Amino acid sequence: MSQKARKITFYCMAAVAFLAVTIYEFLTPYMSDDIIYGDTVATAGSIFDLFRQEAEHYISHSGRSVAHIILRFFLYSGHKSIFNVVSGAVFVLLSILIYSNVRGKKDYDIKVYGCVLAMLWFLDPAIANTVFWASGTCNYLYTTTIIMTFVTIYRRNIDNDNKKSVLLTIGMFVLGVAAGWCNENTSGGLILFVLIELFYHFIISKKSFKFVKPWMISGLAGSLLGFVMLLLSPGNYNRLDATDEEHTGLLAMAARFLKITLNIKDNYFILVAIFAVIVVFLIYLSGKDTYFYASIKSMSLFGVLFLATCYALIMVPSSELRSYYGASIFLMTGIAQGVAALENTKEELISAGISAVLVVACLMFLLAYFDDGANLARIKREFDERDAYLTELASQGADDVYAPMLRPLWETRFSVAYEADIEEDWQFWINFFTAQHYGLGTIHGVDREEWTEY
Repeated sequence: MSQKARKITFYCMAAVAFLAVTIYEFLTPYMSDDIIYGDTVATAGSIFDLFRQEAEHYISHSGRSVAHIILRFFLYSGHKSIFNVVSGAVFVLLSILIYSNVRGKKDYDIKVYGCVLAMLWFLDPAIANTVFWASGTCNYLYTTTIIMTFVTIYRRNIDNDNKKSVLLTIGMFVLGVAAGWCNENTSGGLILFVLIELFYHFIISKKSFKFVKPWMISGLAGSLLGFVMLLLSPGNYNRLDATDEEHTGLLAMAARFLKITLNIKDNYFILVAIFAVIVVFLIYLSGKDTYFYASIKSMSLFGVLFLATCYALIMVPSSELRSYYGASIFLMTGIAQGVAALENTKEELISAGISAVLVVACLMFLLAYFDDGANLARIKREFDERDAYLTELASQGADDVYAPMLRPLWETRFSVAYEADIEEDWQFWINFFTAQHYGLGTIHGVDREEWTEY
């Protein structure tokens, strides 16, 4: 395939990814935490009030101010369509950043980029939480994109031996503060990345610091400052105090370690297995070409970041699966590097195998996209019907009300709706906050098949 044809195909793939994500975003209503934050944002009289609200949130709930101020701005706009379109663009940007970290690839390498898109779509077990739920999207997709932007710029400049630049020095500090202030384990992985890069170049520079440029130090300083601000939030410790744990001391740490390991086994084994298989192939090929050895080193960097970012969660009593998102992005980047290396072999069977996998992934996407999209549309319809019903009851001054739960037939991995649905018990936290949102006393969930009001 000519470079012009690859370029056109590459941009078409990016456009399809943008449309696929954006359409699903339009089919996903605000849910759960989105509504809670939205009610708070609705009281803001100006943009400055958003920062005041975030300062209060920092003190009382969480230090993830970068993610939550982004969410507040979207909610303040009053137009979810803006969030939908931007989220589709950010998803594509993240895919481009992963692709950009691959060394030795062809120009507009559609096989490598196709692997990146396939991994992001099929191998993110928490995609409903990380991409298609507004609060989760801001906390994971957006923040990981900020972190990968820092990683990409840092690697590109350190590899090209970029000289002194005042603009770059300032820019890396500001970007470092934002990236370090994203979320606890992935921002920690970012700092580890910088330290590994600096240590590696110190070693290859014959243990000399002459390679160090001002932007390298400002980037590290900014990320450390942002990370410290993230960790110093009093809200973090308020949440930790409210968490019960069965064990204490070393036994508690061992239990957390086991839980993380099981999460990796149960949810990320395919990614880990692909990574391991590619490394074995490259080790076999490394005696034939130094490029394969360099690819193994690059993969090792991202493999270490994956493990460190996962096991950093040992510092908290419990964590959601979505907390592994940044770690999985590091691993996907390493795999993409390995795919590019395998593509450079003269073994036609390996290249054909990669092509075959991508064709299967494309078929799976085409066959499943409309079915999952139809389920998202059905879920949104039921949310909209219930919203209109509860709004009408609230306008009539109703107090204790009953409302239908979602039908269980349309559950899809692209929606958190069933995790965030009301239950029969009016004391359930979603019921409680939903009642507050509409100004009702209590809300009791009713099986949709037994519902007759509409």
